[in-house]
Amino acid sequence: MTDSAWASRRPTAVRLILDELRGEVFLTRAELIERTGLSRSSVSGAVAELLSSGLLAERTAGPDPGNRRPGRPVAGLSLTSAAGLVAAVDFGHSHLSVAVADMSLRVLNEHTIDFDVAGRRDDALRAAEEEIRAALAPLPGPREPVAVGMGLPAPVLAADQSVVTSSILPGWGGSRPAAELGDRLGLPVVIDNDANLGALAEARLGAGRGLQDLLYLKVSSGIGAALILAGRVHHGFHGLAGELGHIPVGAAGGAGRACRCGGHRCLESLASSVAILEVLRPSFGTIGPARLIELADADPIVRRALTDAGRAIGTVVGDLANMLNPAAVVLGGLLADAAEPVLAGLRESLDRRTHPAVGDGMRLVAGELGERGSSLGALIRATEIAVPVVRPTSQARA
Repeated sequence: MTDSAWASRRPTAVRLILDELRGEVFLTRAELIERTGLSRSSVSGAVAELLSSGLLAERTAGPDPGNRRPGRPVAGLSLTSAAGLVAAVDFGHSHLSVAVADMSLRVLNEHTIDFDVAGRRDDALRAAEEEIRAALAPLPGPREPVAVGMGLPAPVLAADQSVVTSSILPGWGGSRPAAELGDRLGLPVVIDNDANLGALAEARLGAGRGLQDLLYLKVSSGIGAALILAGRVHHGFHGLAGELGHIPVGAAGGAGRACRCGGHRCLESLASSVAILEVLRPSFGTIGPARLIELADADPIVRRALTDAGRAIGTVVGDLANMLNPAAVVLGGLLADAAEPVLAGLRESLDRRTHPAVGDGMRLVAGELGERGSSLGALIRATEIAVPVVRPTSQARA
């Protein structure tokens, strides 16, 4: 029987279950019944068919991967690589990360290279294409992803997925890099701001699991923020919500440190990893982010600089917290690896600036995914637009 003929006879239950399992590490049979509204017998029959075809795998040992019941072994199901692969491309200000995963978000390969994203867009997209193919090459079985998620450290318009013109990424403004990369790969590609992707990953897989409302801060060479409201990323009317790093802070009229956006007194120019390293230069000379993290535990000068950065961030986050009343603030990006002094400064500012009822009930936590958060978020977004591969049982097993 041909694929199309088999698909036409496929029960609706199969497609519903495939759709629910996309982007999920793990779902139990009871959760599939609740989410799909199908009867127990319908779910059992469809699951049996999908297990037989090799599209699903039984998970019966170890703690619940979704951490819904920590420490308790749970039996459930996840999609296998036979249902298709997804890929992620995450551009940082100075790196390019690529990851490949199955649709249960099991990462099969990933790597990062140094890369200047502010250079030529064509070079960046060519590098993304090459690195995706390099990540796929050593994998067994089908090596063509069904969708790609892309992260960029710049605002992206929701209407057409174009990059907002700015001095931060010269040469990218007005372009539609997701469509361009899609043309190169012959695949659907979805793009989002890197902070939004980091928030999505932390809410689904990291420190924000189970929370419906949280504020995510990505503090690396730049500073971005993202909002999870009612369980969904809040993009705003144009898709520009979360542009935290270029909010002016400090005394009005002061010159302040010049920011790469062309402004002065931007939060990013005071509290990003680049700004912190510049503050530390007289004491330590030229050091990199890895050394900054190493010194964060013990050196009082470094800890003071990180705490001051947290205080500066808190002057902006406090106002947001009063307006939005999030359950948690999650610190992601590079400084999540040096979270304790940053969170101490952040808490100090929030205690001064937030309403007691808001601040007292709000958790401040370090993200669990670090710099990988944006890549994992891009994989999640890729699963949202992916259509799982479905083949007759004989072909799926071949």
